[in-house]
This record gives sequence, structure tokens and C-alpha cells, in this order.
Amino acid sequence: MQISSESSSYTNSAYSSNGVSGLMSGMDTEGLVKSMLSGIQTKIDRQNQQKTQLEWKQESYRDVISKINSFQSKYLDLTSSTSLRTTGFFNQMKSESSNSAVKINSASSGTSQDFKIQVAQLATATKLTSGKFSTGEIKMDLDAIAANMEEHFSAPEQNITFKVGDKEVSINLCGVETGADDKPSLENMVDKINTQLQAGGIDAKLEIGDENMITVTSTVNEDEGALSISGSSNALSTLGLKAMTLGGENDTVYNSTTAADASKLDNAPPTTAEINVTLDGKTKTLSITNGTKDQVLESLTSQMKAAFGSSVTIDKQTGTITAKQGQTLSFSGDTSVLGIEQGACTRLTTSTKLSDLGIEGDNYTFKINNKEFEFTADNTVNDVINKINSSGVGAKMVYNSLSDSFTLTSTETGEGFALTVEGNLGEKFFKDAETTEGQNAIVNIDGVTVERTSNNISYNGVSMELRGVTGDYFDESGALVENEDGTLAAADGTEDKAAEITANRDTSKVMETIKSFVEDYNKLIEELNKLTHQKKSYKEYAPLTEAQKKEMSESEITAWEKKAHEGLLSGDSDINKFLSSMRSTIYSTTSGGTSLSMFGIDTSSNWKDYGKLEIDEKKLTEFLSSDAEAVISTFTSVANGLNDACKAAANTSSASPGSLVALAGVEGRVSEKNNTIKKQLDAIAEKIKNLQSVYDQRKERYWKQFNAMEQVIGNMSSTSSYLTSMLGY
Repeated sequence: MQISSESSSYTNSAYSSNGVSGLMSGMDTEGLVKSMLSGIQTKIDRQNQQKTQLEWKQESYRDVISKINSFQSKYLDLTSSTSLRTTGFFNQMKSESSNSAVKINSASSGTSQDFKIQVAQLATATKLTSGKFSTGEIKMDLDAIAANMEEHFSAPEQNITFKVGDKEVSINLCGVETGADDKPSLENMVDKINTQLQAGGIDAKLEIGDENMITVTSTVNEDEGALSISGSSNALSTLGLKAMTLGGENDTVYNSTTAADASKLDNAPPTTAEINVTLDGKTKTLSITNGTKDQVLESLTSQMKAAFGSSVTIDKQTGTITAKQGQTLSFSGDTSVLGIEQGACTRLTTSTKLSDLGIEGDNYTFKINNKEFEFTADNTVNDVINKINSSGVGAKMVYNSLSDSFTLTSTETGEGFALTVEGNLGEKFFKDAETTEGQNAIVNIDGVTVERTSNNISYNGVSMELRGVTGDYFDESGALVENEDGTLAAADGTEDKAAEITANRDTSKVMETIKSFVEDYNKLIEELNKLTHQKKSYKEYAPLTEAQKKEMSESEITAWEKKAHEGLLSGDSDINKFLSSMRSTIYSTTSGGTSLSMFGIDTSSNWKDYGKLEIDEKKLTEFLSSDAEAVISTFTSVANGLNDACKAAANTSSASPGSLVALAGVEGRVSEKNNTIKKQLDAIAEKIKNLQSVYDQRKERYWKQFNAMEQVIGNMSSTSSYLTSMLGY
């Protein structure tokens, strides 16, 4: 749809609430006012169209800035891993080792390497290793089994205690006579309590009320103090009572809110002792019934064998329980019947408290190389390990649960790193410990033998990690044996598996990046050339006003605005200057007389490509192999020039903004509010504001005039009607 760009779109209605349009005159006042204001409205519309065009231009410029900076960031920024400005990028190496005993970490020299490494000895740390820490046994107290069994299998006591000052009366409800049905009797319980209270000289009484609610009354003299009631939870629950105090500041009478129930009383003795035995995380529950010591030991041995086979043995003569070496055995549950402490274990655990280690004097000190660490009885073994390992003392402590031993290892490898341990706790952990002295790594590189304190070494830019030896190069006396050429000789009957190291420039990765550079360069200049060579359709398709949009369909609006965007940057001098600078840099010759075209990168012969690049991969690969330095110096020189061109156009720094940034600004930067287009937009906004003010003033004046005219016409009409009526017409 073709429409005129002169059509008006009124920013303010020509209507007014100060009069009624054409009421007396019959004139279209609204239309007349609108027509009289059309000249000013057209000026406002044109300013809005200019504003919209500028905003579109600004968006286009910012898109160009973003594309240039993305290209620059990827290939020209010195911090980028694919920066063509750094020799390090071109010197990326690929390396190989013929033996896993030598691992290549990196190679960065840029020069091909080919050498042989023999590893005679790895660097090790100084190590202090304790013997087996625990005995690996658990002892039963055989002499206590009989008494422990009697205590465990006797009827439990369920006591309720009454106390006033020094007077105390305690009644075991389980000892109260049963009723006629041979069951616990509430009445007998209360009678016994009252009898015992009276005999003990405590003035208090219990009574059974309705629905078995208990009332406790204390008449204790105030001078004696208050009556306190306590006991086992089962005894109190049976009577519907709770732990309390009567008298003093409290009431002397307590009425229970829970009914007493004698059937709640648990006075049956246990039938078994339940013992939980855990072997290496696998737990079995053993049930021991009442019996003699020999019967208990026989039952324990039988059940233990059924649960763990021959992994656990019991010496019935000494009461010693033993697990096989490396296994962890622990006990929990009703272990007291066997004379075993709750939680007893054949091996140390890191959660063990220091107080359980049997250290005399409660002095929990630990010195490593004269640095002192202090702990308390409540600290655990794990606390000790963590504190030492995070202290920076130069050693790491580890507990090996398989060997049940402690190891202290210097954090540095090599000779001369001594470890000394002192203090009660240190001597407890490392008593009779064996010391393994650290040693240097011994390597031979192309006939030269050297020692290093670390297994990480570098040679000619190649960084390596020594992971194993490549042969046995020592004689019977422990001395190294060398060949005439300085290499190490393998001992008789052994094989020399020296590592062959090769390192070469990784031309495949360089080629991959250069190809990507060419593709992105071509894409960038294609997009920018398209913008600068577009037909200037925007001159014929001004931005639509709101009034124009109301007369069009959505598809028509979309098609129109597409045309309105075309050519906004056509012939743009700043973009053309950037493209020209990029092309001249690509064509440039270095001070050494080389250019990209010599190595297989040249511009397209088709003028319509506007300087797109073409790459001869075979030619470039050959030069990377035969004359890499010339390729590198040329590329870095050209890349520096391209970087300067990108910065001149799109640098976002407020100190030295690029030409496009100074023109359009960048969102989120200082230039967003300080650029040429922003100043132009501000000027247009001021013009629109002034025109709008004139529009509003004239509209108000026109309406006042028309309203005055309507009033005059109305008065004349009234006068005419009056005269007509007086004359009798």
C-alpha cells in the first residue's frame, strides 16, 4: 500500500470541553479547528519521524559496533586463546611420550623437540609410619558375668520418691502385692505409699478419686520446706502423676488430670539380652538368655560363628574376642552382661575421643618439627588430623583404617625434609614409628644425569610429570651405571624402557583457527558492505505516524517499516573508512617484505565480494612447516593492524571512543548518554516540546473564538424570537 508521508497524526485532540461544536451555527467546529492546526501538527509529525529514523540508525550502528568487537575479541584480543597477535598462539605444541612413566603436561617453545628421558628414581616425601595402633582385641570381664546376668534379668525397679528436707521415702511399685486377679493393684500401691510416708515422717497423703484420679495432699510444715515428688517415668505414669513440688510457693494439693492405671506398670524381667555386633559395617543382633557363665560363653560363641563364620574368634579361657587382621569389630546394646563397655571396638575410629586413648596426665599436646598443637579431652582423632593438615606445618597426617596405623608425610618431596614428633599425643600416635627418608628424582636427558626435588620437571619448554621409573640403572652397591655416551645402563637381566619425547608445533590447531578467522572476516565485511551499499529506500518510506498505521493492516505495516529501515547506513563514511582500513591492512607488506598473499591468503578476484578472503590451505600448511617464523611475524603484524582498525571504529573506552561509538554510543557504558545521535535526539525532543506548546495554545484560542461566536449567534436567535413574538408574528 502506497500512502503519502505528508498525512497527519494529531498528537492532541482538537476537541474541547469548553463549548459544544456547532450547536447554534451548525458548523463543524471540530473539523475546522483540526484543519486550522494541521500545519503545526505536520511539523510535529515530521520531527517524530526524524526522531524515529535517528533511533533506527543508532540501533544499526550499535549492532555494527557489537559485531566488530566480537570479531576483535575473538581474534585480536591478547587475552584470547585464539589471538593472532600473539606468537604463543602459533607456538602451540602437540607432544607425545613413548612411555607412561613420563607424562607430558605442556609444550610451549614453538620449536620441534626430540629427546630421550631415562627415569632412575622418583622424588618421594619423607614419611613417618606408626605400627598397628590398636590391639585388635576386645576383652570380656569373665568374673563379672554372673553378677551382671543376675542384675540384667532381675525384675526392674519402678520407684516413686517423696522428699522433704533430709527426709526421703522411695517406694518400688513393682514390689507391691498384686490384687485378687494376680495383677498390679492400684489400691495396694496407694496404701503402701501412704504407709511408707507415715513411717518416714513425711506429712503427705495420696487418695484415689472418681475415675481413678489421684489427689496428693501435703501438710508439711513450712519450716521443713516443700514436698518434692520424683521417680521413673513408668512409675509416675502408672499413678497419673508427674515430677512436682508441693508447698512453698506452690499449692499444697495436686489433683491429677490423667487417670491412674496399674496395668501400665512394667514389672516383668527381660527374657534376653540383645547384643549388636558389627563386623566391617555388617551388623548382627545376638540374643543371650539367662544362664551360667559357661552357658553364656557357649551361646555367644555359637551365635558369633553363625553370624560371621571364622572371621571372629573367642577365647573362653581369657575372654578375648578377636577379628581377623584388617577387620573392624564393634559391640553395642546390652554389652554389660558380658563385661564389655558400650561401643567397644577392635580398631581405632576417627570419631574416638582423645580421653578414650588412655593418655596419662590429660596432657593432649602434639609437636611436629617444634610447632605445638594443643587439644582437649573432648577432641576426636579426626579433629587432630584436620587441625594438623590445615596448619601449614609442612606435613599431612592420615589414619589408614586397613592397617590401623597413622602416617605423617612431608608436603614437599626430595631429600632433607625431616619430620620430628613430640608431646604426649604425638608419642601416643607415633610410638616406635618407622621413618622413610625422602629422596630426589634422578633422570637422564639425552645423556645428562640430573637430580630434582620434584617429579614435575621442564626441559626446553616441555613440562613433564615423572610417574614411574623406566628401568633399573643401579648396581649392587646402589651406584648408577652409565654408558660411554652418558646415558644410563640397565642392570643385567633388565630392560631399558627410556621414554622417547617428541614435541612439534600443532599446525592443525593453527590452521583450524586461521580458517575460522577467514570465515568470520568474510562474514563481517559482507554484512557491513551490505549496509553501506543498500538502496536508500528509507527516503521514500518515512516512519509511519499513528494515524497512518490505523489505515493499514499488520502485514502492510511490516512491509513498510522494512523498507523504511533500508539504506539508513548506505554510503556511511565511518563504516566505509573502517572497511577500507581493514582491506589495506590485509593487503599490507611487513617490514620484512612478506604479506599474507605469499602464504596462501589472498582476496577474492570477484569485485562483488568487496575484498573477501580466500585461503590456500595446502600452501599455508607447507609454510607453517618450512618457514613458520615468517608466517608468524606476518600474521602478528597484520593482526596488530586489524586490531588498530577495530579500535578506531568500535573502541568502547570513554577515554578514547571509536568513531562509531562516539556517533551512536553503547548501552551500559558512559557513551550511552554522551554521543552525537543522543544530542540530535535531545534537540528534536526540544523542538517537539516547543511545537506542542504552540499547538495547545492555538487550539485553546480557536475554541474560545468559536465558543464566543456560538454565544453571539445564540443571543441573536433569542432576540429575534422575542421581537417576533412581540410583533405578533
